[in-house]
Amino acid sequence: MDLTALIRKKRQTLFSIFLVFLVLGLLFLLTQNFKYSTKSKILVIQEGAGRVDPYSVSRSVEYLSDLLTRVIYSNSFYESVIGTDFNIDKKYFGDSSIKKSKIWKKTISAKSLEDSGIINISVYHPDNYQASQIALAVNHILITKHQNFHGLGSSVKISVIDQPVASAYPNKPNIIYALLVIIASSLFFGLIYIYLFPESKYDINFFTKRRKAVVNKNQARIGRVTIPDEIKSQARIGRIVDSKDETEGLDSSGDISNLFR
Repeated sequence: MDLTALIRKKRQTLFSIFLVFLVLGLLFLLTQNFKYSTKSKILVIQEGAGRVDPYSVSRSVEYLSDLLTRVIYSNSFYESVIGTDFNIDKKYFGDSSIKKSKIWKKTISAKSLEDSGIINISVYHPDNYQASQIALAVNHILITKHQNFHGLGSSVKISVIDQPVASAYPNKPNIIYALLVIIASSLFFGLIYIYLFPESKYDINFFTKRRKAVVNKNQARIGRVTIPDEIKSQARIGRIVDSKDETEGLDSSGDISNLFR
């Protein structure tokens, strides 16, 4: 049997598998902590580039961008951010160093764009205001104290090219992306399932089973219906009356012609 015909025959099984994946995926999403995001962009600039060939400058800026991207996740950078005057809730990150480091790495995201010197910085937090405050503190540390994280001194400048912009609604986890993953996963698993188990006995169809159960239940109810004694008595009386009328149609000589008048 070709795949198209198999899919057509097993579409109820595929749909049932999709429902299972959808329910499990939604349950998993509901257990997640929804967070707002704040995104900004910074630019790494190396001064004195006119005296150096462009390729060397590009490689140097790329190195600095990659270095700062890694530094942002470090405990020392976290401590610098927390130590600023911005209104950051320190209790959110916990008390122990391990917990602080773990939550900080989930809060911040930094990615450098290759050969550009641009770093995209995202901050995720359950509170919109806190996400903005952390993003402002991160940019402040990068601008004022970046010399502490590299050895090129004052020849490196960092400027903000996109100020932090906070999302109006929680966008982590990404609901649309999660749904696409659920659909793709259910389709992939479903195709493998019907290909490995094409026999009818392995079909999965929740709706058919439910429909059969309802029908059987209704049939069982009909089988248990009892006719009240009053109705039974009325039916007997009706039969007796009908029988009496037919008898009266016969005359005393046994003539049955009256029945056909």
